[in-house]
Amino acid sequence: MSFKRILKFLLPLTILSAMLLAACGSTTTSSNSGGSSNAPVTITIWHGWAGSYLAPKQAIFDAYHKLHPNVTIKLVQQQSNLIQKSITAIKAGNGPDIVAWVDDSLGEMVDSHSVVPMDQYLSQSYTTSTYSPAAAQAVTFNGHVYGVPETVEAVTMMYNKKLVNASDLPTTTDQMLAFEQSYAKAHPGSYGVVWPTTDAYYNAGWFYGFGAFYVKADGTVGLNTPQATAAGNFIASFRPYLPKTLDGTTASSLFTEGKAAAIIDGPWSYANYATKAGIDVGFAKLPVVASTNQPASPFVGVKSLWATSNAQQRGVLATVADIMKFYTNKENQLQMIQQTGEIPANLAASQDSAVTSNNAIAGYAAQAAVGVPLPNTPYMSALWTPVANALTAIWSGNQSPSAALTAAQAAAQKGVQSVQS
Repeated sequence: MSFKRILKFLLPLTILSAMLLAACGSTTTSSNSGGSSNAPVTITIWHGWAGSYLAPKQAIFDAYHKLHPNVTIKLVQQQSNLIQKSITAIKAGNGPDIVAWVDDSLGEMVDSHSVVPMDQYLSQSYTTSTYSPAAAQAVTFNGHVYGVPETVEAVTMMYNKKLVNASDLPTTTDQMLAFEQSYAKAHPGSYGVVWPTTDAYYNAGWFYGFGAFYVKADGTVGLNTPQATAAGNFIASFRPYLPKTLDGTTASSLFTEGKAAAIIDGPWSYANYATKAGIDVGFAKLPVVASTNQPASPFVGVKSLWATSNAQQRGVLATVADIMKFYTNKENQLQMIQQTGEIPANLAASQDSAVTSNNAIAGYAAQAAVGVPLPNTPYMSALWTPVANALTAIWSGNQSPSAALTAAQAAAQKGVQSVQS
């Protein structure tokens, strides 16, 4: 994931907190795993939580300590290069017991032997029954569970209620193109739906909805397939009706200024639109792909907690597992999101009325439910630039979708080989 995306992922969403119900449950209920040790122990967590995210999470760990006075939980914020710092420290035997970060780094952590399977304490049946599908998949690598998911995010369609009615929004890709055409005709100088058309992350939903994929766990790249070309053709079909340059900044400005009826964006942007711009924001899922009858399936980023080999060497994995279960139980997740506005990974929490009654969180959660996990294979790092380059060539018209994606396939395969070596 690009540095820009990481920053966006960690930005606080304080505007959502005011929209949640005031009382969502207590943080004083421990898990029933019986995994916490009776001997005094300190568990160290390296994380990237910042701003208004940190205090609510610290409160949960403080509550665990209150229930288990023998267990001290030390939070250490790493403001940059958390993964590389963790790998180096863990190899030296002085790293953390838990690493909290985004799921697309899990494969790298596994390959470097920095994290260890937790199947003995966190079975696949436990994770699949406790967390949403994409979240459960995100903490699983090569058939092993390495930790727990914390929260999820995905881009979805956000619209300005003053400019368009919910009933007029497209529900299929064919309707989306027709809506783009008709809105531009009826409102010269304005646009129907905008999004960063050359960004690999924002456009993943089209590729996966058309039946394509970026890369599989074994390093197989899927950019020169008929399905991928169909996704590229769909994106290219909007060129006559949208700005020639349409990056994230441009799309956001158009929506903020009322020059776009809808935007495809993520929860990190909500405060800017709802508070700063004062837009009455509505939410709608991305349309179903007409040719496949499958929903557009954007990447679901999953912030996760993984157990490290240092914890294994210290013999504290049972305690680590108990902390993880406690931290991500329904009550604690609901308590946390009152202040952070995040989307809980816990399945029961995501179905609670405190979430479903909140239009913003429910809107993002509904989209995440039909998304695909952000690939946690280390090979994903080889895809971002080739896909972005292909999308840029497609959007500029310099190459046909087929030619651009064929070139991207070759570049990505070369990158995968570099990761493998």
